[in-house]
Amino acid sequence: MKNAGYSVDGGMAEQCIVTADYAVKVPDGLDPAQASSIICAGVTTYKAIKEAKVEPGQWVVLYGAGGLGNLAVQYAKKVFNAHVIAVDINNDKLALAKEIGADIVINGLEVEDVPGLIKEKTNGGAHSAVVTAVSKVAFNQAVDSVRAGGRVVAVGLPSEMMDLSIVKTVLDGIQVIGSLVGTRKDLEEAFQFGAEGLVVPVVQKRPVEDAVAIFDEMEKGQIQERMVLDFTH
Repeated sequence: MKNAGYSVDGGMAEQCIVTADYAVKVPDGLDPAQASSIICAGVTTYKAIKEAKVEPGQWVVLYGAGGLGNLAVQYAKKVFNAHVIAVDINNDKLALAKEIGADIVINGLEVEDVPGLIKEKTNGGAHSAVVTAVSKVAFNQAVDSVRAGGRVVAVGLPSEMMDLSIVKTVLDGIQVIGSLVGTRKDLEEAFQFGAEGLVVPVVQKRPVEDAVAIFDEMEKGQIQERMVLDFTH
C-alpha cells in the first residue's frame, strides 16, 4: 500500500520510507482503503476485545456503534464468536451494527434503563463491555451492565470523570481496563482477519478536496463508516 506524504517541492509524494521494524505488511487481497481503516480503528477495537477476554458464546456489550464500534461488532462476533449487544444514540448506526452482526441493538435515548435491559437480555449481565463512545454516561452504564467478575475496557476518551462505585467494584470483582491501539502483532492479526474476509471495514472513499466537509459531517455525528481520503484524483 502506498503511503501519502509530502515531497521536497511541496507536492504529494506517492511513497515514503519507514523503518522496517515499525512496519506491518498489508496482506495480499486486502483492499488498501479497508487496510487504512484496520491500521487505526481495526487494531484498536481488536485489541480491546482481546483485553475484554471474550470467550465464544459469552455476551459482550459495545458502547458506541460508529467507526470504531462497527469494527468492534465484527471482531467480537466473527473472530471471537461472542454474542454482541451494540448501544448507541443513533438509529442509523445501530441499523448498521445489526446488519453486520450485532445480536441486539439498544438506543440509549429510547431506553430508560440500559443496564437493566442488558441484564434482562443476558440473564444477569454481560461478561464484558467495551466503550468506544466519547460519553461519561456510556462508561457509567458499562460498569452497571456487566455481571460479577466482568471486565470493562475503556477506549473512548471523554473529558469528564468516570463515576465508579468502590463497593460494587470490590464486591462484584469488576475489572476496569484501559486499552490504547495495539501492538504490531495485533495489527498483523487484525490485517489477516480482514484479508480472510471475516472482518470487512465499512469505508467510503472521498476525494481529498472533501476533507473540510468531512470534518463538518463528523462534528455533526453524521458519519457511520470510516472516511478514506483519496489523493489520486
